[in-house]
Amino acid sequence: MYTPGGSALPGGHRRRGQGGSALPKQPERSLASALPGALSITALCTALAEPAWLRIHGDTCTRQELGVADVLGYIDPKLLSEYCMNPQTVLLLRVIAAFCFLGIICSLSAFLLDVFGPKHPALKITRRYAFAHILTVLQCATVIGFCYWASELILAQQQQHKQHRGSQVYVTFAVSFYLVAGAGGASILATAANLLRHYPTEEEEQALELLSEMEENEPYSAEYEVMNQYQPPPAYTP
Repeated sequence: MYTPGGSALPGGHRRRGQGGSALPKQPERSLASALPGALSITALCTALAEPAWLRIHGDTCTRQELGVADVLGYIDPKLLSEYCMNPQTVLLLRVIAAFCFLGIICSLSAFLLDVFGPKHPALKITRRYAFAHILTVLQCATVIGFCYWASELILAQQQQHKQHRGSQVYVTFAVSFYLVAGAGGASILATAANLLRHYPTEEEEQALELLSEMEENEPYSAEYEVMNQYQPPPAYTP
């Protein structure tokens, strides 16, 4: 009687089956959450660069569109003299710009964590529980709230200083407002993709790491096992 070649190796090491040489590992990368994160970054950057945040329909202000670009740096004196905005509105628009920058930073951090999937415990927990995406959603919601507040202030100022009593004055939201809302929605999708994903428990991760180390320490490579599989049986001796 003899043992077929390849079924067992010297030293008691059994041959691994084809396709079973690598243990299944849980990747920390997440394409499902990285894609909405990229959309969120793009939308926030576009909203910050777009000059149209609020659209004014009135007879006092000659400007039809206002945005954060009007209050960053030099401010046109006509915006204040024509009652397009007041100092409080200027402050609100600057706060909106600051929250947009914070949202871009948080969304970019979440995107990098989803793409590279670091193994550090703190970064792993941050990515799995989508803390950066949740912060992006909160900042987008804050920007939307400040936009509504600024629109109410501008509307009240226009109604107070309108030239014709029967003229109709109203303020609506422009492109950047909806881009921020879309960025918040994309971050919500990225958060759901991270939170709904199944992850192994701590015990399962430790077991996988231990088995991986045992495989790496095996003295016989996969090429040797394949060659040993096709070795002819030893000659029969009576």
